Amino acid sequence: MAGRLGDILIDRGQLTAEQLQEALATRGLLGEILLSRGWVTRPQLGSALSEQFEVPYENISAEDIPAQIVRLVPEHFARTRRVVPIRVRQSWMLLAMEAPDDIEAISEVELLTGYKIDPAIALREDILQVLDRGFDERVTARQTAVDIRVAELEAARDAGELQIEAARDEEAPVVRLVKSILMGAVNAGASDIHLEPHKPQMRIRYRVDGELQQVMTVPNDSEEAVIGRIKVMADMDTTEKRRPQDGNLTVNENGQRASFRVSCIPCVDGEKVVMRVLDESNKDYGFESLGMAPKEIDTCRELIAKPYGMIVVTGPTGSGKTTTMYTMLTSIDSNEKNVSTIEDPVEFRLPGINQVQANNEHGMGFANGLKYLMRQDPDVILVGEIRDHETATAAVQAALTGHLLISTLHTNDAVGAVTRLNDLGLDHFKIAGALLASMAQRLLRKICPYCREENEPNPRMLEYLLEGRSLPAGAKFYRGVGCKKCLGTGFIGRIPIYEIMQVSMELEKGIEAGLPTSKLRELAMADGMTVLPQAGMQQALAGLTTVEEVYYKLST
Repeated sequence: MAGRLGDILIDRGQLTAEQLQEALATRGLLGEILLSRGWVTRPQLGSALSEQFEVPYENISAEDIPAQIVRLVPEHFARTRRVVPIRVRQSWMLLAMEAPDDIEAISEVELLTGYKIDPAIALREDILQVLDRGFDERVTARQTAVDIRVAELEAARDAGELQIEAARDEEAPVVRLVKSILMGAVNAGASDIHLEPHKPQMRIRYRVDGELQQVMTVPNDSEEAVIGRIKVMADMDTTEKRRPQDGNLTVNENGQRASFRVSCIPCVDGEKVVMRVLDESNKDYGFESLGMAPKEIDTCRELIAKPYGMIVVTGPTGSGKTTTMYTMLTSIDSNEKNVSTIEDPVEFRLPGINQVQANNEHGMGFANGLKYLMRQDPDVILVGEIRDHETATAAVQAALTGHLLISTLHTNDAVGAVTRLNDLGLDHFKIAGALLASMAQRLLRKICPYCREENEPNPRMLEYLLEGRSLPAGAKFYRGVGCKKCLGTGFIGRIPIYEIMQVSMELEKGIEAGLPTSKLRELAMADGMTVLPQAGMQQALAGLTTVEEVYYKLST
């Protein structure tokens, strides 16, 4: 070995001697202690370990290593010795190890697998996450089901029966394979399916709880048939491979109905398909089911009871804005009021609500569509997004003339909605008169309840979120260490956090006067607005998420 870990980090200027002494006085692995204190980064630690053991460092990810590779070594042995196979080529296996100087473990793996071992260093947490996911029965079952369908495809291809036209035959192997992919996503609670053309296999990933996870692979020689079947189901042109296409498809399986919005685009290695999962059977639009606090629910109910004005929901793509707006709409009695929407696209069908699909090619963009809706005697209008001057002007005009209007803007926080509307060409006087409230939101991953443990958060991240405030006495923080239930991620499900800025008389005067954003935020907080960092810290203190998750969602 080329020296001690602490000395290497000090020589590189990445650690001080005082920090090293403090870490050595603490029980546990030195590397884990340095990471938890935020004194070194994961790449810095990995690089130093690589120098120490004189082997390459592998920054491994659970979603990138197929379960078939992980399972080449028995689970008990892999966990005991902290090793995991990550690649095989010809007669060689690349073995990620916490201790690559463990000659006995290397010899044992060579005997167990028959491969010659090429050792590499990896961090303990990464190794355990890969093992958790690789030995998770749900992942294995999904891949096994797909492997069976792929075997059927290969047999059909060898028999000369694998044609794109077979994608229309309901009994064809490709039909059963695609249905396995689609329903697997629904059962996994995925929001999107990504089919990505790579060599030598097409990679299929699900987005679960906001994170992409590789779940299966399909050989390239079956790729065209799979894409062709999806195009047939989505009523797309199967012969067109040079331009993007969009479509929709619906699947009914064992009484379960799910719809998918399909987008196909040509890439260097083939066609990439992304499908948004619209699982209508699991939708429950209610403020309580959103995860709102009682105070926030009361505020929302008060807002939607207003006869006119504008409510805007802000946040990045995938933060749940549409779900929040749909919840508002379904909480309004559509028997007594005329509720209409114009959306692009219409995500879900809402009973009792008139939903219009925006279409720029036919003169039905958001701005024109809103003007037409105004002639339909509406009480409540939802506009999918305010993105230009014409739509902003029409929306404010609707709000000022006796209609309740709900829409979205892309801003980082609630107060930023005022600046964004002003940037779109609206004067402060109209914004102040029309705006009832602005809501910013984010979705945070929930700590897995099956592997939750107490944890010391990163002090730098904690300081950033506290913004000068002090922690309550006895504050405790938690994290998920990773288990089979959460596929080694440490998280299951998501919870929202909200920042609701109600426009009070003082705030209305401030908007009208054109006060800067910082002053408007001060006025809103004086009125009792909880900002996003505070809302995130409340969820972390409640043990529902981690400080690191809050930090990354709010700082990026």
